[in-house]
Amino acid sequence: MKKHIGVIILAFSIVSILVLYSITFTVRTQEKALVLTLGRISRTVDEPGLQWKWPWPGQSVVKFDGRIRTLPQQLTQKQTKDQQNVILSVYVNWRIDDAAVFYRRFSPSGKINKADVLFKAEEALRGWISAASNIISEYNFDELVTLDNNQFKLRELEKGSADELGGMLKRVREFAASGDGYGIAIVDLGVWRLGVPDDVTGKVFARMREDRNAEVRKYVSQGKTEASNIISTAISEATIIKAKAQAQAKDTMGQGDAKAAEYYSTYLKNPELANFLRRLETLRTTLNNRTTIILDKKSPPYELLESGPELKSALPSETPDASVQNR
Repeated sequence: MKKHIGVIILAFSIVSILVLYSITFTVRTQEKALVLTLGRISRTVDEPGLQWKWPWPGQSVVKFDGRIRTLPQQLTQKQTKDQQNVILSVYVNWRIDDAAVFYRRFSPSGKINKADVLFKAEEALRGWISAASNIISEYNFDELVTLDNNQFKLRELEKGSADELGGMLKRVREFAASGDGYGIAIVDLGVWRLGVPDDVTGKVFARMREDRNAEVRKYVSQGKTEASNIISTAISEATIIKAKAQAQAKDTMGQGDAKAAEYYSTYLKNPELANFLRRLETLRTTLNNRTTIILDKKSPPYELLESGPELKSALPSETPDASVQNR
Protein backbone atom coordinates (compact mmCIF):
# COMPACT_ATOMS: atom_id res chain seq x y z
CA MET A 1 0.00 0.00 0.00
CA LYS A 2 2.82 2.37 0.87
CA LYS A 3 4.29 1.78 -2.56
CA HIS A 4 1.16 3.25 -4.22
CA ILE A 5 0.76 6.33 -1.99
CA GLY A 6 2.76 8.53 -4.38
CA VAL A 7 0.72 7.37 -7.35
CA ILE A 8 -2.53 7.96 -5.48
CA ILE A 9 -1.46 11.48 -4.48
CA LEU A 10 -0.42 12.27 -8.05
CA ALA A 11 -3.69 10.93 -9.45
CA PHE A 12 -5.70 12.86 -6.85
CA SER A 13 -3.81 16.05 -7.72
CA ILE A 14 -4.48 15.59 -11.41
CA VAL A 15 -8.16 14.92 -10.82
CA SER A 16 -8.38 17.96 -8.52
CA ILE A 17 -6.76 20.16 -11.13
CA LEU A 18 -9.14 18.89 -13.81
CA VAL A 19 -12.15 19.42 -11.56
CA LEU A 20 -10.94 22.89 -10.62
CA TYR A 21 -10.33 23.68 -14.28
CA SER A 22 -13.85 22.57 -15.18
CA ILE A 23 -15.56 24.72 -12.54
CA THR A 24 -13.47 27.92 -12.87
CA PHE A 25 -12.54 30.32 -15.62
CA THR A 26 -10.51 33.55 -15.85
CA VAL A 27 -11.65 36.84 -17.36
CA ARG A 28 -8.97 39.28 -18.52
CA THR A 29 -9.18 43.03 -18.24
CA GLN A 30 -10.22 43.61 -21.86
CA GLU A 31 -12.61 40.65 -22.04
CA LYS A 32 -16.36 40.22 -21.60
CA ALA A 33 -17.58 36.69 -20.73
CA LEU A 34 -20.94 34.97 -21.05
CA VAL A 35 -21.84 31.93 -18.95
CA LEU A 36 -24.17 29.66 -20.93
CA THR A 37 -26.36 27.13 -19.15
CA LEU A 38 -27.45 24.46 -21.60
CA GLY A 39 -26.78 26.92 -24.45
CA ARG A 40 -28.69 29.84 -22.88
CA ILE A 41 -27.11 32.90 -21.31
CA SER A 42 -27.38 32.69 -17.54
CA ARG A 43 -25.07 35.56 -16.57
CA THR A 44 -22.61 38.11 -17.94
CA VAL A 45 -19.16 38.73 -16.43
CA ASP A 46 -17.50 42.07 -17.12
CA GLU A 47 -15.14 42.18 -14.12
CA PRO A 48 -11.67 40.63 -14.58
CA GLY A 49 -10.51 37.83 -12.31
CA LEU A 50 -11.23 34.22 -11.38
CA GLN A 51 -14.88 33.15 -11.77
CA TRP A 52 -16.87 30.01 -10.93
CA LYS A 53 -19.22 27.91 -13.03
CA TRP A 54 -20.78 24.47 -13.25
CA PRO A 55 -18.69 21.91 -15.10
CA TRP A 56 -19.42 21.06 -18.70
CA PRO A 57 -21.94 20.21 -20.10
CA GLY A 58 -23.96 22.00 -17.49
CA GLN A 59 -22.38 25.39 -18.20
CA SER A 60 -19.95 26.74 -20.79
CA VAL A 61 -18.22 30.10 -21.23
CA VAL A 62 -17.93 32.34 -24.30
CA LYS A 63 -15.45 35.24 -24.14
CA PHE A 64 -15.30 38.30 -26.38
CA ASP A 65 -12.51 40.85 -26.69
CA GLY A 66 -13.95 44.20 -25.61
CA ARG A 67 -11.22 46.35 -27.21
CA ILE A 68 -11.83 48.63 -30.17
CA ARG A 69 -11.79 46.95 -33.57
CA THR A 70 -11.31 48.58 -36.97
CA LEU A 71 -13.35 47.40 -39.94
CA PRO A 72 -12.43 48.87 -43.35
CA GLN A 73 -15.03 48.71 -46.09
CA GLN A 74 -14.08 47.59 -49.58
CA LEU A 75 -13.91 50.18 -52.35
CA THR A 76 -17.36 50.98 -53.74
CA GLN A 77 -18.46 53.34 -56.49
CA LYS A 78 -20.92 56.06 -55.53
CA GLN A 79 -22.41 59.07 -57.32
CA THR A 80 -22.42 62.63 -56.00
CA LYS A 81 -25.20 65.17 -56.23
CA ASP A 82 -23.74 66.63 -59.44
CA GLN A 83 -23.62 63.18 -61.08
CA GLN A 84 -19.90 62.60 -60.57
CA ASN A 85 -18.76 59.01 -59.99
CA VAL A 86 -16.37 58.56 -57.06
CA ILE A 87 -14.56 55.63 -55.47
CA LEU A 88 -15.26 55.53 -51.72
CA SER A 89 -13.84 53.43 -48.90
CA VAL A 90 -15.01 53.94 -45.31
CA TYR A 91 -13.64 52.54 -42.05
CA VAL A 92 -15.46 52.16 -38.74
CA ASN A 93 -14.02 51.73 -35.23
CA TRP A 94 -16.32 49.65 -33.05
CA ARG A 95 -16.34 47.51 -29.92
CA ILE A 96 -18.62 45.05 -28.16
CA ASP A 97 -20.54 47.04 -25.56
CA ASP A 98 -23.08 44.49 -24.30
CA ALA A 99 -21.85 40.93 -24.79
CA ALA A 100 -25.23 39.33 -24.01
CA VAL A 101 -27.17 41.42 -26.55
CA PHE A 102 -24.35 40.98 -29.07
CA TYR A 103 -24.46 37.18 -28.71
CA ARG A 104 -28.27 36.97 -28.92
CA ARG A 105 -28.37 39.17 -32.02
CA PHE A 106 -25.77 37.25 -34.01
CA SER A 107 -26.30 33.77 -32.54
CA PRO A 108 -30.06 33.40 -32.00
CA SER A 109 -29.94 29.58 -31.92
CA GLY A 110 -27.06 29.53 -29.46
CA LYS A 111 -25.19 26.99 -31.57
CA ILE A 112 -22.88 29.30 -33.51
CA ASN A 113 -19.30 29.62 -32.23
CA LYS A 114 -17.54 32.88 -31.41
CA ALA A 115 -15.79 33.19 -34.79
CA ASP A 116 -19.10 32.88 -36.60
CA VAL A 117 -20.67 35.50 -34.32
CA LEU A 118 -17.91 38.00 -35.10
CA PHE A 119 -18.17 37.23 -38.83
CA LYS A 120 -21.93 37.89 -38.83
CA ALA A 121 -21.39 41.10 -36.84
CA GLU A 122 -18.87 42.40 -39.40
CA GLU A 123 -21.25 41.50 -42.22
CA ALA A 124 -23.96 43.58 -40.54
CA LEU A 125 -21.52 46.48 -40.08
CA ARG A 126 -20.57 46.42 -43.75
CA GLY A 127 -24.24 46.63 -44.69
CA TRP A 128 -24.76 49.60 -42.37
CA ILE A 129 -21.72 51.38 -43.78
CA SER A 130 -22.87 50.80 -47.35
CA ALA A 131 -26.32 52.21 -46.56
CA ALA A 132 -24.91 55.17 -44.63
CA SER A 133 -22.42 56.05 -47.40
CA ASN A 134 -25.32 56.75 -49.77
CA ILE A 135 -25.47 60.17 -48.08
CA ILE A 136 -22.68 61.18 -50.47
CA SER A 137 -25.42 61.74 -53.06
CA GLU A 138 -26.37 64.88 -51.09
CA TYR A 139 -22.99 66.55 -51.75
CA ASN A 140 -21.38 67.95 -54.88
CA PHE A 141 -17.98 66.68 -55.94
CA ASP A 142 -16.30 70.08 -55.47
CA GLU A 143 -17.49 70.06 -51.83
CA LEU A 144 -15.50 66.90 -51.16
CA VAL A 145 -12.38 67.64 -53.25
CA THR A 146 -11.42 71.31 -52.97
CA LEU A 147 -8.78 73.67 -51.56
CA ASP A 148 -11.42 76.08 -50.24
CA ASN A 149 -11.82 75.44 -46.50
CA ASN A 150 -15.15 77.26 -46.45
CA GLN A 151 -16.55 74.95 -49.13
CA PHE A 152 -14.91 71.70 -47.91
CA LYS A 153 -17.56 69.35 -46.43
CA LEU A 154 -15.84 65.97 -46.19
CA ARG A 155 -15.80 66.11 -42.39
CA GLU A 156 -19.51 66.94 -42.40
CA LEU A 157 -20.05 63.87 -44.60
CA GLU A 158 -18.20 61.73 -42.05
CA LYS A 159 -19.27 63.13 -38.68
CA GLY A 160 -22.28 65.31 -39.45
CA SER A 161 -22.68 69.06 -38.98
CA ALA A 162 -22.48 70.99 -35.71
CA ASP A 163 -26.23 70.66 -35.17
CA GLU A 164 -25.93 66.83 -35.33
CA LEU A 165 -27.71 66.60 -38.66
CA GLY A 166 -26.62 64.10 -41.31
CA GLY A 167 -23.30 62.32 -41.36
CA MET A 168 -22.44 58.68 -41.92
CA LEU A 169 -21.38 58.23 -38.29
CA LYS A 170 -24.83 59.15 -36.99
CA ARG A 171 -26.56 56.87 -39.47
CA VAL A 172 -24.41 53.86 -38.57
CA ARG A 173 -25.06 54.51 -34.87
CA GLU A 174 -28.79 54.60 -35.63
CA PHE A 175 -28.51 51.19 -37.32
CA ALA A 176 -26.58 49.81 -34.33
CA ALA A 177 -29.26 51.07 -31.92
CA SER A 178 -32.26 49.96 -33.99
CA GLY A 179 -34.69 47.49 -32.47
CA ASP A 180 -33.39 46.30 -29.12
CA GLY A 181 -29.84 47.13 -30.16
CA TYR A 182 -26.97 44.92 -31.25
CA GLY A 183 -24.66 45.32 -28.26
CA ILE A 184 -22.23 47.30 -30.46
CA ALA A 185 -20.75 50.74 -29.70
CA ILE A 186 -19.67 52.72 -32.77
CA VAL A 187 -16.62 54.68 -31.63
CA ASP A 188 -15.66 56.49 -34.82
CA LEU A 189 -16.11 56.49 -38.58
CA GLY A 190 -14.19 58.12 -41.38
CA VAL A 191 -13.37 58.08 -45.08
CA TRP A 192 -10.43 55.76 -45.71
CA ARG A 193 -10.07 56.66 -49.37
CA LEU A 194 -11.86 58.97 -51.79
CA GLY A 195 -10.96 58.91 -55.47
CA VAL A 196 -12.34 58.96 -58.95
CA PRO A 197 -12.52 56.24 -61.63
CA ASP A 198 -9.84 56.25 -64.31
CA ASP A 199 -12.25 57.46 -66.98
CA VAL A 200 -12.94 60.73 -65.12
CA THR A 201 -9.47 61.33 -63.71
CA GLY A 202 -8.44 63.39 -66.75
CA LYS A 203 -11.56 65.54 -66.49
CA VAL A 204 -10.94 66.12 -62.80
CA PHE A 205 -7.34 67.14 -63.40
CA ALA A 206 -8.39 69.46 -66.24
CA ARG A 207 -10.94 71.08 -63.96
CA MET A 208 -8.37 71.46 -61.19
CA ARG A 209 -5.92 73.04 -63.63
CA GLU A 210 -8.61 75.46 -64.79
CA ASP A 211 -9.34 76.39 -61.18
CA ARG A 212 -5.64 76.96 -60.52
CA ASN A 213 -5.29 79.02 -63.72
CA ALA A 214 -8.26 81.13 -62.65
CA GLU A 215 -6.51 81.76 -59.33
CA VAL A 216 -3.31 82.67 -61.19
CA ARG A 217 -5.17 85.12 -63.43
CA LYS A 218 -6.83 86.69 -60.40
CA TYR A 219 -3.53 87.20 -58.59
CA VAL A 220 -1.79 88.50 -61.72
CA SER A 221 -4.60 91.01 -62.24
CA GLN A 222 -4.38 92.10 -58.63
CA GLY A 223 -0.61 92.44 -58.96
CA LYS A 224 -0.88 94.58 -62.07
CA THR A 225 -3.47 96.83 -60.42
CA GLU A 226 -1.29 97.23 -57.34
CA ALA A 227 1.80 97.89 -59.49
CA SER A 228 -0.11 100.54 -61.45
CA ASN A 229 -1.18 102.20 -58.20
CA ILE A 230 2.39 102.17 -56.90
CA ILE A 231 3.75 103.64 -60.16
CA SER A 232 1.07 106.36 -60.20
CA THR A 233 1.83 107.25 -56.59
CA ALA A 234 5.57 107.34 -57.28
CA ILE A 235 5.11 109.57 -60.34
CA SER A 236 2.88 111.92 -58.36
CA GLU A 237 5.37 112.11 -55.50
CA ALA A 238 8.28 112.60 -57.94
CA THR A 239 6.41 115.46 -59.64
CA ILE A 240 5.80 117.16 -56.29
CA ILE A 241 9.44 116.70 -55.23
CA LYS A 242 10.69 117.99 -58.58
CA ALA A 243 8.42 121.04 -58.41
CA LYS A 244 9.64 121.81 -54.88
CA ALA A 245 13.26 121.37 -55.98
CA GLN A 246 12.78 123.67 -58.97
CA ALA A 247 11.14 126.30 -56.79
CA GLN A 248 13.98 126.04 -54.27
CA ALA A 249 16.56 126.21 -57.09
CA LYS A 250 14.94 129.37 -58.47
CA ASP A 251 14.92 130.91 -55.03
CA THR A 252 18.58 130.01 -54.50
CA MET A 253 19.52 131.34 -57.95
CA GLY A 254 17.65 134.57 -57.20
CA GLN A 255 19.55 134.97 -53.95
CA GLY A 256 22.82 134.23 -55.77
CA ASP A 257 22.05 136.75 -58.49
CA ALA A 258 21.25 139.36 -55.86
CA LYS A 259 24.51 138.63 -54.02
CA ALA A 260 26.47 138.65 -57.29
CA ALA A 261 24.93 141.98 -58.22
CA GLU A 262 26.03 143.36 -54.86
CA TYR A 263 29.60 142.12 -55.40
CA TYR A 264 29.56 143.30 -59.00
CA SER A 265 28.60 146.83 -57.97
CA THR A 266 31.55 146.79 -55.54
CA TYR A 267 33.92 145.61 -58.27
CA LEU A 268 32.75 148.37 -60.62
CA LYS A 269 34.06 150.97 -58.18
CA ASN A 270 37.65 149.72 -58.74
CA PRO A 271 37.81 147.29 -61.70
CA GLU A 272 41.64 147.07 -61.68
CA LEU A 273 41.69 145.93 -58.05
CA ALA A 274 38.93 143.43 -58.75
CA ASN A 275 40.88 142.00 -61.69
CA PHE A 276 44.01 141.75 -59.55
CA LEU A 277 42.18 139.93 -56.77
CA ARG A 278 40.72 137.39 -59.20
CA ARG A 279 44.17 136.74 -60.62
CA LEU A 280 45.56 136.15 -57.11
CA GLU A 281 42.70 133.74 -56.39
CA THR A 282 43.60 131.84 -59.55
CA LEU A 283 47.25 131.63 -58.42
CA ARG A 284 46.22 130.39 -54.96
CA THR A 285 44.03 127.68 -56.42
CA THR A 286 46.36 126.34 -59.11
CA LEU A 287 49.63 126.53 -57.14
CA ASN A 288 48.37 124.53 -54.14
CA ASN A 289 49.97 121.24 -52.89
CA ARG A 290 53.30 121.53 -54.74
CA THR A 291 51.79 122.01 -58.16
CA THR A 292 54.16 122.07 -61.12
CA ILE A 293 53.00 124.00 -64.18
CA ILE A 294 55.10 124.72 -67.28
CA LEU A 295 53.82 127.88 -69.03
CA ASP A 296 55.08 130.96 -70.70
CA LYS A 297 55.98 133.59 -68.13
CA LYS A 298 53.78 136.07 -69.96
CA SER A 299 50.68 133.92 -69.49
CA PRO A 300 48.18 135.64 -67.26
CA PRO A 301 47.94 135.66 -64.34
CA TYR A 302 51.40 134.15 -63.83
CA GLU A 303 53.20 137.28 -65.11
CA LEU A 304 52.58 138.67 -61.61
CA LEU A 305 55.25 136.28 -60.32
CA GLU A 306 57.89 138.16 -62.33
CA SER A 307 56.83 141.83 -62.57
CA GLY A 308 54.30 142.18 -59.80
CA PRO A 309 51.21 144.33 -60.07
CA GLU A 310 51.18 147.68 -61.78
CA LEU A 311 50.20 150.18 -59.10
CA LYS A 312 49.53 153.80 -59.83
CA SER A 313 50.36 156.42 -57.28
CA ALA A 314 47.42 158.12 -55.71
CA LEU A 315 49.44 161.43 -55.28
CA PRO A 316 50.26 163.81 -58.20
CA SER A 317 53.89 163.71 -59.42
CA GLU A 318 56.22 166.67 -58.58
CA THR A 319 58.48 168.30 -61.17
CA PRO A 320 62.23 169.03 -60.49
CA ASP A 321 61.77 172.68 -61.09
CA ALA A 322 59.21 173.02 -58.47
CA SER A 323 61.46 171.30 -56.01
CA VAL A 324 64.29 173.66 -56.70
CA GLN A 325 62.06 176.64 -56.36
CA ASN A 326 60.85 175.56 -52.99
CA ARG A 327 64.33 175.26 -51.72
